[in-house]
Amino acid sequence: MSEPETARDKRKFLGCGCLGWTIALVLLVFLAGIAIGPMPGGIKAAPESAAMQTSRQIGLMMFSYSNDHDQQYPDGKSSTEVFQQLLDGNYATDPVIFYLPMDGKIPPASGQKKLKPENVSWDVTGGLDSSSRMELPVVFMTGYKVSYSAGGKAVPLVKPYPRFGWVDSHQTWFDWLMGRPTLHYSECGGFAVMYKSNSATFRKLDTTANPDGSIPNFVSPDFKPDGKTYRQLTPEGVLP
Repeated sequence: MSEPETARDKRKFLGCGCLGWTIALVLLVFLAGIAIGPMPGGIKAAPESAAMQTSRQIGLMMFSYSNDHDQQYPDGKSSTEVFQQLLDGNYATDPVIFYLPMDGKIPPASGQKKLKPENVSWDVTGGLDSSSRMELPVVFMTGYKVSYSAGGKAVPLVKPYPRFGWVDSHQTWFDWLMGRPTLHYSECGGFAVMYKSNSATFRKLDTTANPDGSIPNFVSPDFKPDGKTYRQLTPEGVLP
């Protein structure tokens, strides 16, 4: 005996209703994800600490290079050229390590073999060798001018100071849909540095004591050049 038309119509109506409610629920969850922002989970490392650890890694790469090249640290016309030597010599395996989210900087593309200045967020000291003083900076975040003298300070080239940040691994739904990273910028002024003594630190700005945003004693007051000349190599070239 066939099912009455009214029963079939009722079941069809209920089925369509359930489907409609399911679609509405999915859309509601999706829109809530956009409104809420970052997906939950995970612990964000402080950008200052992360930058400091990256400076340590790069500094140790340069130290390893010097051990294989008659105690001479990698040198060149720019920090981009220096870091390319680390990549070509397999001291670094991922070019992304030389990138830090900053204005004007972009990460290297997947499979990219040659670094470009816009992929590099670090300066290095040119002219280093095994006899150079331990208090000299080896690698440090770009955006500051360093004085290679006893008690030399670092002065920001961007006012009030260069901003840096990190890429959030927990993207917002909207950024995920658009295929772009979620960037955050630290409000802490200062920059990470690795010294030749293999000591890495983050030097914070104290604008109360130094209104110009400079960092005093970036180079130790005990530093002696010993007749050597050092150069600050930025991603674009030598900083005069």
